[in-house]
Amino acid sequence: MLNKVLFFALALFWGGSFVAIKYLINDVPSFTAAFYRVFFAVIFLSLIYFRSIKIPKGFFGKELLYSLLAGMFSIGIPFGLLFWGERYISASLAGVLNGTVPFWTLLIGIIFLNQINRVSKEKVLGLVTGFIGISFIFGPRIKFDGNILELQGLIAVLLMAISYGIGINLNRAILTKNRIISGPISLISQHIVSALYLGCVALYMDGAPDLTLLLKPDVAISLFYLSFFSTTLAFIIFFKPYSIK
Repeated sequence: MLNKVLFFALALFWGGSFVAIKYLINDVPSFTAAFYRVFFAVIFLSLIYFRSIKIPKGFFGKELLYSLLAGMFSIGIPFGLLFWGERYISASLAGVLNGTVPFWTLLIGIIFLNQINRVSKEKVLGLVTGFIGISFIFGPRIKFDGNILELQGLIAVLLMAISYGIGINLNRAILTKNRIISGPISLISQHIVSALYLGCVALYMDGAPDLTLLLKPDVAISLFYLSFFSTTLAFIIFFKPYSIK
C-alpha cells in the first residue's frame, strides 16, 4: 500500500513540474531557473539528512567520481535541457517526451549493461500502456508549429529523456552493487555537482542572476514546488529502493 502511495506522489510531483517550469521561465532565464531548482533542493536535502549523514571511508575517490557522473546525467544535464527546451515547446509535449524515459532506460541498459534479462512481456506491455496513457492525457494539449526553435526545443527535451535513461542506469549500477555509497550521501553529492554545473552554465548563458525576481509570487511558488516537491521529495522517493543495502 505504501509503495502505491509513494508511486502516486512521485507521479504527481514530476507531472506537475512541467507546468511549474513554464511559469518559472516566464520571468527567469532557463538555465538560471534550472540552477535555482537544484540549488534550493541541495539546501532542503541537507536539512533533511543533516543528522544522519556519515561519510564512509573510501568515499573520496572513484566512488565519489561515479556518484558525480551519475548526478550529471540524472540531474544537471537533463534539467538544463528541459528548462531550455520547454521555453520553445508546450508543457504537454514535454510531458509526452518525458514519458519515453522508461524506453530509453531499458534500451540503454540492454545495449551498454547487457541487461537483456530484465526484459519481459509484462515490462514491454507496461511501457506501451504507460506511453499511450501519457499521450491520451497530454496529447489534446500538444501544440507544434514546426518552426526551428520549436524543433530545437523538442530535440533538447528528447535528449533530456535519453540523459535520464543514462542516469537511471548509472544509479542502478552504483547504488545496488556499491557498499560504500549510501543513498543520502550519493543523492546530495549528485545534486551538489549538478548545482555547480548549472551555475556555471547559467552565468555563461544567462549572465548574472537578478535575485529580485525570486520575490515575485509566481516565481517563488513555482520554484518552491520544483525544488521541494518535484526534486527533494521526488528524488528521495525515487532513490529509496536503491538506498536499501
